[in-house]
Order: sequence, then C-alpha cells, then structure tokens
Amino acid sequence: MNSLFALNAQQKEAVTTLEGPVMILAGAGSGKTRVIIQRIVHLIQKKQVPPQQILAVTFTNKAAEEMRGRLNEMLSGKQKGVHLSTFHALGVSLLRKSIHHLGYRPNFIIYDTRDQISVIKTIMEDNDFDDRGLIDPKSVHYEISQAKSTGQGPESFLEQQESQQKQMVGKIFRQYQNTMKGCNAIDFDDILNLTLTLFEQFPDVMDTLTQRFRYFMVDEYQDTNRIQYKLLQYLTKRHRNLCVVGDDDQSIYGWRGAEVRNIFNFEKDFPEVKLIRLEQNYRSTQNILSAANQVISENTQRMPKKLWSEKQGGEKLDWLQAENEVEEMEAVTRKIRTKILQNGRRYSDYSILYRSNFQSRVVEEALREAKIPYRMLGGTSFYDREEIRDALAYLKVIYNPNDEVSLHRIINTPRRGIGKTSLMKANECCQETHLPLFKVMSRARKYERIPKDSAFTMEIFTGIISSFQQRFANEKLDIVFKDLLDEIGYLRFLETQSGDIKVRERRVMNVLELLVSIRKYSEKFPEANLQSYLERVTLFTQSDNDPESKANQVLIMTLHSAKGLEFPFVFMVGMSEGVFPNHRALEEGGEDEERRLCYVGITRAQQELTFSMSKFRKRFGESIKQEPSRFLLDINPELLAVPIVGEATEEVKKERSRESRSAFFSQFKQLEAS
Repeated sequence: MNSLFALNAQQKEAVTTLEGPVMILAGAGSGKTRVIIQRIVHLIQKKQVPPQQILAVTFTNKAAEEMRGRLNEMLSGKQKGVHLSTFHALGVSLLRKSIHHLGYRPNFIIYDTRDQISVIKTIMEDNDFDDRGLIDPKSVHYEISQAKSTGQGPESFLEQQESQQKQMVGKIFRQYQNTMKGCNAIDFDDILNLTLTLFEQFPDVMDTLTQRFRYFMVDEYQDTNRIQYKLLQYLTKRHRNLCVVGDDDQSIYGWRGAEVRNIFNFEKDFPEVKLIRLEQNYRSTQNILSAANQVISENTQRMPKKLWSEKQGGEKLDWLQAENEVEEMEAVTRKIRTKILQNGRRYSDYSILYRSNFQSRVVEEALREAKIPYRMLGGTSFYDREEIRDALAYLKVIYNPNDEVSLHRIINTPRRGIGKTSLMKANECCQETHLPLFKVMSRARKYERIPKDSAFTMEIFTGIISSFQQRFANEKLDIVFKDLLDEIGYLRFLETQSGDIKVRERRVMNVLELLVSIRKYSEKFPEANLQSYLERVTLFTQSDNDPESKANQVLIMTLHSAKGLEFPFVFMVGMSEGVFPNHRALEEGGEDEERRLCYVGITRAQQELTFSMSKFRKRFGESIKQEPSRFLLDINPELLAVPIVGEATEEVKKERSRESRSAFFSQFKQLEAS
C-alpha cells in the first residue's frame, strides 16, 4: 500500500523532499507528527536509507515514545536503529562516550531538582549564605538554571551582577559546579551545555561520534533555545539534510528560553532551504480557524500562513459577559451542564483555559459549586500552592494554636530569627513540661535552655497570634486577614525573594486572590467566622470526585499547558485587558507572544469555542471596569453569536492595563509604605 495515498499535496511534498535543508511550517492541527513519521518511513522504505543514519529529535519523552510506537506499527521493526530522542537524551548518549575529555568519568550521575536543591542548601548552610534571609535554595536553583539556559557559567554570571543577592548567588553557583564535578554529577541544564562544550573544544572527537547521522529531523522547532540551535548547527555541519518542523505562531515559551527567531533566521543560516507550508487543518471548523487567522495576522513578525479546513462554517463563536468573575464562571458551568443534558456529551469533551494561575481559584470553586467533576492539568490546585498553604497555616494557628503542623510551617516564615537549634530546645521543653509548643513559646524567656534572643522573638510571635485571635473573633474576616498580611510582612517577603520576577509576582497575586476570596465569602456570609471559613476551605480541598470517573472530567489548565491538546468544546475565560493579554507581558513588550498564546487557545477547539469575561473585577473594595481583550476585537463580528462591544483604541488598552495592575497591587504598595 502506498503510504503517501492519504496525504495532501503539501504533506506529500514535505515527506518526499529529503535532500538539503527543509523547513516545514506546520500550522495547528495540520498533521505535522504524521509528516515526520512518513518522512522516516519514506527514507527507509523508498530510499533504502539505513535506519542508523536517521536522527529525529523532539522535546518530550512522551512525544518520542509516541513516534517510536507509530513507526513500529508502520515498519514492523524495520525502524530499529533510528535514533528517536529528546535533545537531552541525545546529549546524554554523546556525553557517555566523550565526557572524559572534560574531566568527568563516563559513569556520571544526573541529579534531579531535589538533589540539586539539596546540594545548594548544604553549600548555603556551610558558608552562612542564608543568615540574613536574602536568598533561599529554591530561588538560587532557579537563578543557576536560568543562567545555564543561556550558556552562562559562574564566572560570567558573577561579572554581570552588582547586587549583594546576585553576588551571593554567583558564589554559590561557582561552589555548586565544583561540588557537582567532585561528585561526578551533572544536572539537567549541564547536559546540553557540556555537549556543546565538547563540540566547541573537541570537534574531531564529536565529528567521529556524529558522522553516522545523515538525515536530521527536529519537531517543535519553534521551542528550541540558543544552545539547542547551536547543537543543531554542529550536528548538521557535514550533512545538511536538516528538516525542521514548527510553527512560529505557536511559539509561546519565550519565558523559558525558547527563541522564535530560530525560525526567522533559518533561511539566512540555510539559504538553500526548501520552505513548505502545511495550512490545511484537520481539527477545527472554518469559523474557529478564521477567528484564529484574524487574531494572529495582527502580529507583524511572523511567517505568513493561513489555516483552512474542509469543515466549512460550523457553530459561531460564543461570548459570555457577566457582572463579576463569580457570575462569569456560573454562566460557564451553566452552559456546560445544559449542553451535557441536551446533547448527552461527556465532561471530558470540555476544557476551560485561562491565562494565569491565580484565575484557577474562581474556576475551581465554580465547578465545585456546580458539582462538575474536573481535573487540573499541568499545574497545582490553588489551595495547594505554597504561598496559599502558608497563609492558611497562619489562620489555622490563630484558630487552634495547638496545631503544631501548621505552627512549624509558619514559625520562621517569613524569617524572624528562630533557628533550628532554638526550636529544638523549645521542643525539649515541651517534652519535659508536657505543654504544647505554642504555650512554651509564649513564655519562652522562662526556659533557660532557649537562647535569649530567640526566646524574645518567640514571645513576640505568639503575641501577634494571640492578638489576632481576638480580632478574628470580633471583626470582619477580610479586614483582619489584610492586617495580618501587613503585620507579618508576608507580601513583602514574597516580593523580596530572589529568582524570576514573574514567579514572585505570581505568588503575590495568588495571596491577594486569597484575600479577594475571603472578602467575597464575608460578603456572602456576613455572620461567618474563622472556624466556618477554614471548614469551607478544608471541605473544598478534599476531592469529592468519584475515583471511577477520573476519565470523565472537565479539564482545566493554563493556556500554556493546553498546547498540543484538542477538545470538542473549549472555554477561554477571563478575556479582558490586563488579564489577557497579561499586563506584565505588555510592559515587557511581549504582545506578540501573548497574541500567539491566544492563537494556541483558539486552535484547541474542534467544534465550539466560547469566550467569557466579567464587566468588573473587584480589587480591595474598588470595582475596576474591564474592557474586552484586544484580541477579541480583532475577530470579525460575523463569526460571533453575540457581538463583542468594547473600546479598541491604544489609549484605552494602555489605560485599562495600568488600572488593572495598579488596583491589583495597591495592597502591596500600601504595605511597602507602612
């Protein structure tokens, strides 16, 4: 049977163009994986290329395994020898053979994230790097990983840093690398960096190792970073039969080092390239694709392409607008329930996509209230996030000071100078006196074995807890919680942590979102107290989904997590200026990537797509008017079931973004000024 029979003209051209550099611009849902598989089959069956000469690289082990399985089905084992792997797996295989040139032994081990953080923690403790609480092991690990992703070593990192924090990170970085090498260990980031170093410093050695590969294929090329691109250049120096498959319109990982310019520069670096566009979409209706095309066409820097489908027409895109976020999600859940009852659909046919993690709170709560089973993909449930668990631990201790699990969690968060030794001494006093830890801490200066400075701090800490016990008993929950955050300096603590500013900001936003939820709970239940609120949260966080129905659940996720997936029915919620596009991304000049993210979201839908937003977002007592996302205003109204009304001028866009950001962070700024 001719394996090319079921392919369209462009797919056939992509499969049969085998010599020289080829760039396949594969739009969403255009069958790119099928093309890669068929290329390999064609090379082996029709061109009699030995499988050992073929290298195919993708980004995830899951994708590599899927390709391996499909090849086995089509070639019945004849594909054995084809090197199918991730970039990192390829790097490891090369390092095993040649890493001795860099002073490592071939039996090196690869440390996972926990191992790496453990090494960093030990270095910090041994050198008193953390005595002021300016840095922590996780944030140091993040900084080191970010530096390595751009090819930076400790010395070049140190040269570029001026702040005390960054200098400390650089010194830890230097010692970390020395420690790792002494253990004959490398980390995930080292794999590609060391492989590149081998190519640069020992070209003859690496040429010997890679000369067997004649045909190269790279999936998801738009996600490659600088180091991966350099590796490809070295790998293909001898044989320029490089086929890259990607879509610049789906380049959404710039924040983790992916460089979309690798696609834009490909024609410059490989001037003899054959460019093939896959524009026929097999996933979505034409109405959905037309909306996607209209949104993405506003990006000025892109490779021109236009998705089309034989599924002409289709349902018009729906638009839900509510007064506030709660009502917005009520409208979404109501629509899901209605369609399931009317059409007999499964919950697993539906997906809810949102831009930022903090939005998951209102989504999760609405689904719970509606008794709709759901599963979060690629993220942590709102109430399981570290900063939320910290904040709730304070409330639990205030409600019940004998809750020692929660007490241990918050006793030095934020840092207040109660060290491990002092806490150990306090616990010894507990054992001797048979008193709970909180009681001992509240009169710590009476116990000689507890160091005086720590004892004084313990009493101050327990005094704060006791004072808020009284306030929570007599005042509104949200007001007292706001003052508690102020008193303990928790938001300032999050903001001053080292590491990615986006991560810090996201954590602050999550805590502020918790404050919003407490405020809404207080407004809904004026007689509510701390006990009832904690009971509600506890019941909420205990999954009441039937374990047997795990496969039949609405999937909720960020737009970033949705890439590569598809669903019959998709809801994109929170479609307002400042939320999506995200205000931070706009400030950093990232509108193009935000627009690509919107394009990815739209093209997840197979049959129906619904946008939603709230007219107002309440932030700290102030009701902020929301305007529809600029992306929605780019869609032809004829494609919409309900017209989207909004102001689209640049002045309005900028002003709404500023208002949103200012309102959201007003609380934090107040705390800083206090």
